[in-house]
Amino acid sequence: MRISADGFIDIRDGRKVRTPGKFTSTVEPLPEAEAVSFLLSHSFPGHRRVVRGLSPTECRLMRMAAWATSVSERMSLVDRVWRSITEPIPAPKGPQSELVQVVQVGGWGYPLYLEGNVTRVQPPGGVPMGEVRNRKLITSLERKTA
Repeated sequence: MRISADGFIDIRDGRKVRTPGKFTSTVEPLPEAEAVSFLLSHSFPGHRRVVRGLSPTECRLMRMAAWATSVSERMSLVDRVWRSITEPIPAPKGPQSELVQVVQVGGWGYPLYLEGNVTRVQPPGGVPMGEVRNRKLITSLERKTA
């Protein structure tokens, strides 16, 4: 791009501006604990249970969601990852919130509750695992290395 003395801007430059994550395949994945924390900071419609951990591709999608400038793009990426790692479960029996599972990542636990027609983590941000040792169901999402 050239700017003339009279203020005329010549934009015939052939180089392209590339936005991180949009055009490159070298987006680094978020660390798994950070990706899970970002994912579970949202509430999701419907009743679902986590059945597997995040793959490196899904951690990359979480980084792209964290970089997203529009809410609809962010929620589209977050919802895609959420639906790929969860399965539907029946609605709760009563009107009060129901604990479904505690997702453990590292030393933190994320208790998933069914509240009305959504699934959410209570309290937001998770709790140290020492406080949730006596819960019914604990699912570890730590990667198994072979």
